[in-house]
Amino acid sequence: MLLYLGWVAAAFMAGFALAWGLRVHRRNLRRRMTQIPVFRGKTYAEILREVGCDPQTSVRQTDGHTLRTWRDPGGYSISLLFDTGDLCLGVAEERA
Repeated sequence: MLLYLGWVAAAFMAGFALAWGLRVHRRNLRRRMTQIPVFRGKTYAEILREVGCDPQTSVRQTDGHTLRTWRDPGGYSISLLFDTGDLCLGVAEERA
């Protein structure tokens, strides 16, 4: 019985640690994005290096531009528009 309670306690602590980790990641994505003063004129590679993670979606538009969106589980998202040479044209949409 004592062993069983130990497993229950371990599962509870693991769940708490996972929830805390996701919360920290959520704040980090927003913080990393807001620390970049200007997106326009940066290459996709430069933005990836500064943000530290790949976008969740990448949509090629009919005019050749690409819309890339980063989002976190807490609802924060930012979409950047890139031209055919992967040069950022600016923020298309940002939601908190």
